[in-house]
Amino acid sequence: MFRPLTVAAPRIRFSRFISTVESGTAYENHTISIFNRLGASLERTGGAGDNGVDFRGPWTLPDQQQFYLVGQCKYYERKKIGPSVIREWEGVMSRQELDTLGVVAASSGFTPACIQEALSSIYPIALVAIDGGDMSNQCANVEEAIRGFVWNKAADTFIGKLVVAKKHYDLCKLDQADPAMYTIQLLWNGQPLPPSISK
Repeated sequence: MFRPLTVAAPRIRFSRFISTVESGTAYENHTISIFNRLGASLERTGGAGDNGVDFRGPWTLPDQQQFYLVGQCKYYERKKIGPSVIREWEGVMSRQELDTLGVVAASSGFTPACIQEALSSIYPIALVAIDGGDMSNQCANVEEAIRGFVWNKAADTFIGKLVVAKKHYDLCKLDQADPAMYTIQLLWNGQPLPPSISK
């Protein structure tokens, strides 16, 4: 089934019809690219027989031992992810090694019930909202791509020192800027992550 890929501003509209498989694969590659610029070395594993894991690999954060990360991507234009995805993801996490952080990435965000389900899980789970706008640009700014990042207590062992801050646009520099618009700045021990995006 083919459908036009149209997304809300500030996302970019693709100029051709693409299948749901193509858009899902593009979103997986986009998510991997974002995490790899944050210090991970992820590879795509998605496809038939992936056992629910779209990407996997090590992630090393500053002053932290390396740990393993597995993740699943959900690309939807508008639909937020519900709690059933987390329940399924817990099944995937039950088959992972103890030193593994599970990440669910979604282009359209998560429902409050989904977030609550993840926060109450016994498995280390992080939810990351990554904008699927310009997936053709593998050099997209990390700050602009990540729209939200939350994790449960079990994930503190892995990313407990991570701080997620909202960075609002400077309204003096932007004409007709929406005061509600912001980007996410990730900090590790008070320093921007990755260091190359510090201003």
